[in-house]
Amino acid sequence: ERMKGLGLVECLRQAQGVLTPTFRHPRGGIWHQIDHLFVTQALAPQLVACETGSAERVFGSPCLSDHLPVIATFAV
Repeated sequence: ERMKGLGLVECLRQAQGVLTPTFRHPRGGIWHQIDHLFVTQALAPQLVACETGSAERVFGSPCLSDHLPVIATFAV
């Protein structure tokens, strides 16, 4: 809400319509979205898609990461 108050748009939520979990909790489960990509309101209409990277690929590797990447595509 603070970032929204600054006039920024959160790409993943804009594209998916809801908060999307991006973090694997050490105790198991993927519950929280703690990774975000913010853009200005001027750039937000150019957002074509935004999603996370493959949970199977990222979390299936023993040392890759406990965060999913946020991948956004913008119109040129």
